Amino acid sequence: MQSVRMRKLTWLLVVLTLIGSANVVAAFSFSPMSASIESSGPNAVITYKVTNESDKQIAVSIKVMTRSIDPAGVESNEPADKLFLVFPARVVLKPNSSQNVKVQYKGNPAVPVELAFRVVAEQLPVDFAKATSSGVNILLTYVAALYITPKNAETRLLVSQAVGVEQDGRKGLRITISNEGTRHALISNPVIRLTGKDGTLLAEFGEKALEVLAGQNILAKSQRIIFVPWESAQIGGSYQGTISAEIE
Repeated sequence: MQSVRMRKLTWLLVVLTLIGSANVVAAFSFSPMSASIESSGPNAVITYKVTNESDKQIAVSIKVMTRSIDPAGVESNEPADKLFLVFPARVVLKPNSSQNVKVQYKGNPAVPVELAFRVVAEQLPVDFAKATSSGVNILLTYVAALYITPKNAETRLLVSQAVGVEQDGRKGLRITISNEGTRHALISNPVIRLTGKDGTLLAEFGEKALEVLAGQNILAKSQRIIFVPWESAQIGGSYQGTISAEIE
């Protein structure tokens, strides 16, 4: 479980952006990094905390983006300004100070399937000291996960397709994993079992073989396609399979 959390932090926590500017700007923090809220009422709002941990004044902007992930695991984002109220959307923080930022969902309250978004807190390249020295300005960007989750939402993972293929000179399986549920599935310790038409177990793949899948987030009503090496695969052959995993 700890390794999954580390992978989440690596992906979610901080993106360093190099911009030609003045001196190095010290760090700030942003939390929480993952949260779920409701689609209406008092629980449709969340409070984030922005903390300036440096001895210099900084400016931070906060925005919400849509989030979709294609079967190859590539994430896409678009502005979600019309769906959320962010107040304040920009903050100026004195040294060693904090400020709360409220994010409220204002979209359609009828949400049968969980909606996924990104909350982006980005340090702005503002030089309050008006320094004239040259150098590299290191700005921090936090990318947090936000979900609009309906009541009683749950995940439902299944192997919707498993086909024998050859990839990079290796025989194996192209496996399509579908989340047919109404809530995202952050996967750890996955196990995939292949069976024949009569239910006979043909193969079982554990964490080592499914390393590419561990720590992945399959959003509600979406799919992920992975390749699993297997020398016994029949090229072009179709297989039945099931998946089990710990879901966070």
